[in-house]
Amino acid sequence: MINGEIVHKLSRRLKAISDPTRIKILALLSKRPCCVCELAAVLSLSQPTISRHLKQLETEGFVAGKREKTWIIYSLGPERKCCQDLLDIVVKRAMEDKEVIRLMERLESINRENITRALFETRAGSAA
Repeated sequence: MINGEIVHKLSRRLKAISDPTRIKILALLSKRPCCVCELAAVLSLSQPTISRHLKQLETEGFVAGKREKTWIIYSLGPERKCCQDLLDIVVKRAMEDKEVIRLMERLESINRENITRALFETRAGSAA
């Protein structure tokens, strides 16, 4: 590799996983694959915010998205061994956090079909 290129890539990857929200997303995805609407519901953040975080994690090789019906389902998908090594450390440590444990419990009650149905009903009701 070109001189400094490895350090530059490592720096970008570390920045991608240094954000508290992205760490929580990685921890949640370690439990099960999720769509943006599920992560938004669990984290109480907007879908565009979650999408922006997922894009950065995907760009740096930590997650991968796969289309399923109307959703893109994200899962951990480290492209390189260094990404897997970093993920192992981050997720293991995140699981020791009380807030992350609470979010994991909340994820168990979240269902993408129900979220989509509720969103559709809310929009249909407001249009009437």
